[in-house]
Amino acid sequence: MKKVFLGSVALFTLFTACKDKNTASSPSVDYAIISGKAKQGAEGGLAVVLNNELFKRITVNQDGTFRDTLRNIGEGNFYYLYSERSSIPLFLQKGTNIEINFDGDLSQAQLSGTDAQKTQYLIERNAFLNGKLDGSDTNLYGQKPQEFKENLKGIFKELKEKLSTYGFEEEFVKNQEKWADYKYMTYLRSYPEFHSYLMGREETLPDDFFEEIAGVDFDNAKDYEQIDTYRDLVQTKILRILPDPQNPTKEHIEKLINELKKYKSSNIRTDIGKDLFGLIVPGYEGNQMIFDFINQYTDDEEIKKMAKEMYDISLKLVPGAVSPTFTDYENIKGGKTSLSDFKGKYVYIDVWATWCGPCRMEIPHLKKLEQKFHGKNIEFVSISIDDLENAQKWRDFVKEDQLTGVQLMADNDWKSEFIKNYGIKSIPRFILIDKEGKIINYDAPRPSQPETEILLNSLL
Repeated sequence: MKKVFLGSVALFTLFTACKDKNTASSPSVDYAIISGKAKQGAEGGLAVVLNNELFKRITVNQDGTFRDTLRNIGEGNFYYLYSERSSIPLFLQKGTNIEINFDGDLSQAQLSGTDAQKTQYLIERNAFLNGKLDGSDTNLYGQKPQEFKENLKGIFKELKEKLSTYGFEEEFVKNQEKWADYKYMTYLRSYPEFHSYLMGREETLPDDFFEEIAGVDFDNAKDYEQIDTYRDLVQTKILRILPDPQNPTKEHIEKLINELKKYKSSNIRTDIGKDLFGLIVPGYEGNQMIFDFINQYTDDEEIKKMAKEMYDISLKLVPGAVSPTFTDYENIKGGKTSLSDFKGKYVYIDVWATWCGPCRMEIPHLKKLEQKFHGKNIEFVSISIDDLENAQKWRDFVKEDQLTGVQLMADNDWKSEFIKNYGIKSIPRFILIDKEGKIINYDAPRPSQPETEILLNSLL
């Protein structure tokens, strides 16, 4: 499960009282505007993230300026803004018009415009907690349970006291107080694990150590939508049912789904369902259960559609099934190449792109594999999914890096039928096909993994 984490930010003037005199403008405005200038550190653009998912990608011009209109701004006003080097929390609501000027580090940005003081506070809030907590793990988590809890309470009491000096409207203050309460519980819950790691021993906890967490309503749709710290608490509680989230057993999936069915909040069920559908893979015994849950208990039609696609793909990509094919892909050596051209040989396919760092890291290992199996009945085929407009970049890369094997370019990048039929959502991806064009492994081990050579030797 992929999650987005906020990096550390430098401490601003948290203890300076200021008032947010610029509140959101006319309620008829249904969008927010972000603009500004990045002197450096944003060459690849900016990204606005909501609930750990990409909300909007913002293009940065060659001179560093940017301006974008963000529509569909909902009640969940607390976003994150990411550059290549840093990130900050970001307050947005309908009518927000904020200007952000920075030089490499977003946490040091100069802010102005509507709701700028609220974003400033969020930056300072995170910096305060980083300084008080994340920067002193050994001192804090090394303490005895009761001492740790009392000191933790004191830190969050201080944060709330400073919040009250800013003069924000009541709704914002109440939301931030809730945020702080849930964040406090997050640190509280992490104490046993961190303490044991640091001190090399477990502590006997007082009976009331987790009393605040015990009193939480974990089925609050509004808080889940608006407060990321509450969302983290809920997700952790639910997903702890899976001892190994990457490779859950059917029994654990069944237990998780039965727990989710108890939730009245459809947004919680749907959000967890987004993570579950990624577990639908060929041959997994829990596929039907996951698919049925998503179809019946989630409200997001796009997620239902994606789950069905993955479920349908999972039925087709089992070992022994005929492989999806590709036809007339551009060959770096000239002409066109199709999968059928390799009939009678084993085929080890690498789906990659020139811009993909992990893909490029596999190239030296792939070259070694090709050398070891040179002259044997196997073809090593690399399929680039670079944009067609970057075809020359692909050609130059293949030549400059002296890539071997069969180098092909897909006919329509990510949208190529072969890529879609294999359900490829991330790269690198390796596929192993037998001499008759049937699937051996739809998600084969990478060249860098020792089992790859063992597997190929067993076939040849």
